[in-house]
Order: sequence, then C-alpha cells, then structure tokens
Amino acid sequence: MAQKMHIGIKERMKLFFILFLVVLMVVVGRLVWIQVIQRDFYQGLALDQRLDSLQLDSNRGTIHDRTGTELAVNMEKETVVAMPRQIDNPAEKSDVLAGILSIDRDTIAERLNRDAAVVYLERKVSEDVYLELKELDLPGISFITETERYYPGESLASQIIGFAGMDNQGLEGIELSYNNQLEGIPGLLQEERDAVGRSIPDGVRDYIAPEEGHDVYLTIDETLQYYAERELKEAMEDHEVAGGTIIAMEVDTGKVLALANQPNFDPNSFSSYSSSLWRNKAIQDTFEPGSIFKIFTAALALEKGYFARNDIFSDPGHIKIGSDKIHSWRTGGHGWQNFTEIFKNSSNPGFVQVGLAMEPEDMLAGAERFNFSRKTGIEFPGEAAGQVAPGQFTDIEQATMSFGHGLTATPLQLAVASSAIANGGYIQKPLLVERVENAEGEVVNSNQPETIRQAISSSTAEEIREMMVAAVERGTGSAAQIEGHIIGGKTGTSRHYGEEDIYDTSFVGLIPGDNPEILVITVLYDLEDEDYYASQNVAPLFQRFASNLIQHLDISPVTTDEVNPELDLDFGLEFAEEYEVRDYRNKIPEDMARELRSKDLNVKLIGEGSRITQQLPRPGTIIPPQTTVKLYLDKSYEDQQVMVPDLKELTPYEAEQRAWLYGFRLEGSVTGEVESQSPEPGERLELFSSIEIE
Repeated sequence: MAQKMHIGIKERMKLFFILFLVVLMVVVGRLVWIQVIQRDFYQGLALDQRLDSLQLDSNRGTIHDRTGTELAVNMEKETVVAMPRQIDNPAEKSDVLAGILSIDRDTIAERLNRDAAVVYLERKVSEDVYLELKELDLPGISFITETERYYPGESLASQIIGFAGMDNQGLEGIELSYNNQLEGIPGLLQEERDAVGRSIPDGVRDYIAPEEGHDVYLTIDETLQYYAERELKEAMEDHEVAGGTIIAMEVDTGKVLALANQPNFDPNSFSSYSSSLWRNKAIQDTFEPGSIFKIFTAALALEKGYFARNDIFSDPGHIKIGSDKIHSWRTGGHGWQNFTEIFKNSSNPGFVQVGLAMEPEDMLAGAERFNFSRKTGIEFPGEAAGQVAPGQFTDIEQATMSFGHGLTATPLQLAVASSAIANGGYIQKPLLVERVENAEGEVVNSNQPETIRQAISSSTAEEIREMMVAAVERGTGSAAQIEGHIIGGKTGTSRHYGEEDIYDTSFVGLIPGDNPEILVITVLYDLEDEDYYASQNVAPLFQRFASNLIQHLDISPVTTDEVNPELDLDFGLEFAEEYEVRDYRNKIPEDMARELRSKDLNVKLIGEGSRITQQLPRPGTIIPPQTTVKLYLDKSYEDQQVMVPDLKELTPYEAEQRAWLYGFRLEGSVTGEVESQSPEPGERLELFSSIEIE
C-alpha cells in the first residue's frame, strides 16, 4: 500500500515537472519573441509613449510688388499650450485662464483634463495676453512661437493677395493660387518625456528644420494700385454706386500693373468682413459691357470686309427689330454719319445696322477670337468666363450684341480683348505674377509674356485705334482727355434688365492713343445717379487715374502743337475724291473686285457664283474712297432686310443718292425737299425694294 502511494506521488511529481517545463518553455519562447524577434517593434511602441512630437511651421514666403515692396509678410505670435499631466488643479486653472483667453471656461477645462502630453489652448494670441500669462507663470502652461500672416498695406491689393488662415494655408487670392510655392515644408521636433510630461535629460531629441517657402513677386505696382483704389473710393463718394474696378495693363506683355476693386477689405482681419468682399470682381464676376463692345463689332466688320471707314449710315433716332425698337442715346438720333462717326458718337442704330449686316457665325466666332466666353488663363482662383449669345441667336440677339447687350464679360476679359486693339491684334495672356524666388534669391519660376492668338490684323487694329482717338477728342469720351497726351478710348453704358434706373458704366482707354503702351479699364457697378452715362462718371474717373499713371511711369507728352489732327469726316455729296458706281451685274466678280479696289474702294463678295447677280449701292450712286461695294454672286440678298434711312428734308437728288446707297428705289416726285416717306425712318424693309416719298 505504501509502495503504491509512493509510485503515485512520483507520477504526479513527474507530471507536475513536465507541466512546469512546458510553461517555462512557453514563457521563455514568449520572452524570446518579445525581446529578440519583436524587439524593434516593442521598443518603438515604448518610445512612442515617451516621445512628444511637434510639427514646426515653415516660414511662409513673402509676397512683393514688382519693385520688391512687401505686401504679405510673416509676424511671430505666441500660442498658449497646456501640459495636462503637470496641472494639479484643472478647475482652478480654468477659472484663471478664462479671464484672460478669448475661449470659454468649459472649453479650457475640457482641454486641461485630456489625457495628453500637450494641448493647444489658444493660438497666436495678442501681445497683451501673452505678457499677462507669462507674468502669472502658471505651472503646466507654456508657449510656442508660431508665425502669422501680416499684410502691411492693410486693404491695399487685398483682393489680389487674398489671405492665409490660422494654419498658414492660403485661402483666397494669390495666397491660394500660389500656396504650394509660398508654404514651404514643415519641420519636426521630437522630445522624450517622463510619465508626467517632463523632459528626460539626455533623452531622445530629434529636430528636422522646416524648409522656407518661396517668395512671389507680382506684376502689380504698389503706387499705381494705391492711385486706383483711391480714385475708386472717391468715385463711390461722388456717385451712388455699389462698387467699381480699375485695371491697368501693359499691352505688349499682358502684365497687370494695377487691379483694384472697391469696396475691399483688410486681410489682417478678414473674418470681420462679408465673404462677398473677398471676391475679386475684376476676375471672378461678370457684367454686361454695353458700348465698349462696339470696339469689337467695328473691328470684326472692318476685318471681314463688311464695311470701311467712310461707309455712310443714317441714324434717325431708333431702329425697329420686329416688335422691338432700339433707340439712340441722343433724342432724334445723330443723322447721317460715316463709320468713324457712328463709333465716336456711339450710335446704337448705326451699330445695329453694322451687326445685322454680318453673318451670325462671323460675329460669334469673332467674339471668341477676342477671348469672350473663354477664360483668360490668369493664375488666379475662380476666374469667370462670361457668356456670348446664351440662347437662340435671332435678329434681336444679334442686334443687341452689336452694341454690347445680351452678353457678359469680366473687366479682365475686356482689358485683354482691348489690348489686342492696342498691340496690333494679339491676345496676350494676362500676368499677375512675374517670378518666384527661393530663400537664397534664386529664380525658380519666371512667367514670360505669352501670345494666345491673333484676333485681327494689325491694319484693322490701327484703324480702330484711330477711331478711339476720335472718340476721345470729339466724341463721347471727351471727358477722358489729358492735356498734352493723345488718348484713345470708348465709353460703355448698360442698363440692368427690368431695372430702369440702375446702370453699369465703363471706359477703356489707350495710353498713348496713337502708339499704346498701357491700357486702362474703369468700371462702376449698379449706378443710380441721374447722370448715368459713362461720359459723365467713369470717363472722368479714367482721366484722374490715368493722369497719375502717366506721371508715375513718366510717359512723355506729344511734342507737336496739335495733339490729334482732324480726321476727314466729309459726308457731303461733293467729295474731294469721288467715284460713280456703275452697273456690275452679270460681270465676272474677280475682275470687278480688282477694278474697284484699284479705286481705293472696299469690296465684299457675298454668296457663291461665277457672275454678279446684284450690287449695293445701286448703279449711279456717288461714293467717296474707303467705302464698301457689296457684290452678290447669288440670290442670298433675298429676304434680307435693311433699315429705311431718313430722307426727310433732303433734296430730290440727295434723297435719291441716299436711298440708292442703301439699295432702295424711290417712288414719287418731289420739288423742294422731302416732307414725308413710307416706310418711316427706322423701319426695316427688304433689300432692293422701294420707298415712297412726298
């Protein structure tokens, strides 16, 4: 019995020993797994628990104007942080901090009770708050130096520069579009701390220095920008307007020297302003340009050969398009004028006749060549494209488009399109940024002038420039004159649809007008003055700003006694040179075109065919040089309507000549002067039909 018990104990001891060895082997194996095989992994976990990491912001690059003046810089500010593990009485500390910081007590208490080594309390506090907290020297409360964006010019160029947020990320303007170049690369600080968050002497400490952001140099001239904003502020005081825009641009390079909007905002406290004021209206908002668009209608008509500068038009005060009536801005109209005069006098009925004489595709394709309905490509966020002919392009849409209604554009689009008139016909990409430099001053990116396309020929551009000079010297833009300088320009006034007394007015000016270097566009929005024509408000605004620009850029005055010699605007029936239109029907078009062009006449071949079927003016009409003879090669003239000219108070010979000029026959006999006619002036009638006179 004793022997059996002894054997049982030995067996149990053996089993226990085996179990012990198994457990020991498992423990040893686990230790080997942890201490040897997974050593690096667990060592990393342990280190991570002791390491406190802090990202170090890089210094954001500076934004300069073209001369190097600083427009956006960095300023050091102190950020208040707390180390919760070192704070003994969070509730008491919360009460103290709530009386100093701008955040409420409950938020502070929640942050002080977090299980974290370091927490932000309030970032980038004022100097007064920093000094007050520093003097208290509260345990567990410390500071980190961060940088904050500062704009020394305050509101100057604010809608160009934009602003950066709390984390120095660009949120608007150049700060946003060039954020990748400006922001640099953040650094990193890692420090080993004990269980209560204290730094461990000789512990792990890693430091990766931040990489500085690049500096951006704008094409903007700070002085011109100041002049532009000042003049807009004064215009807003003088007129009932919602705001305004001024753009000044080099016509050959596309470099923008000034781009101002009012009202604007101070980016140092951007959150205090409505977000609508952050928008750059010159680039991001569109408006209806009105008569400024006559520049491009005229350019396309001349370029495509529909008209020449001495072609004669009747402006009886209105023109009817279906049931609609389009009026001249002058009661009773401007009478008989040539092409240059309907431009300088800004005659709506005259330009409706020009527009309706053109093929619709020529107008639409031509507008696109001038970059309308297309973005300009400027490096700025949120650029608008505008819209041309948004719906059906019927006669009324074509008519209103001819004088700048029914389409929209940004002021920048108008500046870019107008610069093609100034520089010989080329659309230039507008530039706001000239170059980008690194911290060592090395150029890492340089924006060179870029030609997008040729919109018109240099000869057409020159003709339009001469008309723009005439418009300032003796037309609607006379308030833009600057003594001693040749200025070219065009006014624009457009009324808001459904709002009879609200207008947008605009003016585009060339400096100098005969050989432009700078283009300036001025716009006033939502004008409610009684004096709502552009000639009364926005042309004088241009004159004041342009006078400062000329002085600042040292543009030399003309040296001749006569700034702008009078252009030949003789509309009489006895010209210094004249040509009697013959009957070209059934003739070979190429032969007749060659003969007429040799007489300094413009020829427009219309349709397809080998023989001339009809012509305008009619045979026997007396015309001056640089007028247009239209030769039809098929029956495309059928169903074409033209405006009935005003023949009243003309002699029989004069009435006949003017009627033939428009392609009409006369019926009835007159002695003395024409007293009445049917249809009335301004009506539209089929081409080559008859007008009855008494």
